Amino acid sequence: MILEEIKLDELEKIFDESSKSIFNFLLERTLISYPEFLEGQNEHSIYLEKKQCEQWVVQSLGLRPVGEGSYPIDGIKEENDSKIGFDVSTVNWGLTPTGKNKNETGEKSLSQKFADTNFGDTEDTLDELFKNKKFDEILDSWKTILKNKWNNTINEKSLDYIALINIVKHVEQKKIYILGLKIYPENINSCNIKPSKKKGDQKSVFIENFINDDLGSVKIYKSKKRVELRIRPKKWLENGSILVFDFNFKNKTKNLRNEFLKNKKSFLDNQMKNYSNFLKQYY
Repeated sequence: MILEEIKLDELEKIFDESSKSIFNFLLERTLISYPEFLEGQNEHSIYLEKKQCEQWVVQSLGLRPVGEGSYPIDGIKEENDSKIGFDVSTVNWGLTPTGKNKNETGEKSLSQKFADTNFGDTEDTLDELFKNKKFDEILDSWKTILKNKWNNTINEKSLDYIALINIVKHVEQKKIYILGLKIYPENINSCNIKPSKKKGDQKSVFIENFINDDLGSVKIYKSKKRVELRIRPKKWLENGSILVFDFNFKNKTKNLRNEFLKNKKSFLDNQMKNYSNFLKQYY
């Protein structure tokens, strides 16, 4: 496999007790600052911004930031003669219309390339390859793209390996899960990854043997011109190789504009009291 599950014992070496405490502090500090809801809204409309969540991991692990924007990793941690690069990602896990947990999370982009030159000769654009159902050729192009991306980063930063840390948000259950995958670019040409032609069409194609089927799925999209990973959290929970953070979010319903303008001092006094009570638990 290209993506291998990081077991709990190794995950807890990455996220020691101090890291967990800092992550939980940042989560709770964000929630206590969340704007009050108006009448007609409910707690399911809570939104935890993706980049902010990822910054919680960067801070809690004490990573040395590297690169910006589309750089393959967010930071590096050097400890005990090891040097690990971390790609931090946030995905949502929700409920079906019948109230059951969905089988998969939202997508995490593993790589995105728009230029047709990445997929062969002028006539072999990604659109044309999909149109002609040349799934092996499509995968070969992405194998080269991914291998270059990850190997170049490992060599440039002298890394032992790259770890993909996924923050899985389940707002309805008021939980955040953290799980890890170790990336093995050296296995791209040797582990028999192949298109799943039963699931291939003119818009996308699933890839077999990229990740254990129980843990997730990997798919190439024509329109997005990217490779996407989706996590299947049920198996992770069964395996126990996942960290769980619960949050008890009970937001108040009030018209903040009216409260602020009518009696600003009273409103701010209550805000200070709430923050004070929150901070006392960390003394």
